Amino acid sequence: MRHIEPVNTQLLKIGQEVFPVYGDERSGWSMDPIDLAPETPKWLRYDSIDELFFALLNLNVMPEGRA
Repeated sequence: MRHIEPVNTQLLKIGQEVFPVYGDERSGWSMDPIDLAPETPKWLRYDSIDELFFALLNLNVMPEGRA
């Protein structure tokens, strides 16, 4: 079993949904804390919380299957 270190967690509200997001400005942002592991390439993370927010926003405003 893989041990996960504690990570910064924030909640983003998009419409009526609330999403937990993980990370910080130094390590990047993700919806999965596993993505913040040192062996995970940084290019798999969002550079800013704003970038992740807009990605989630686009997923929630596009018709299903079109995002």
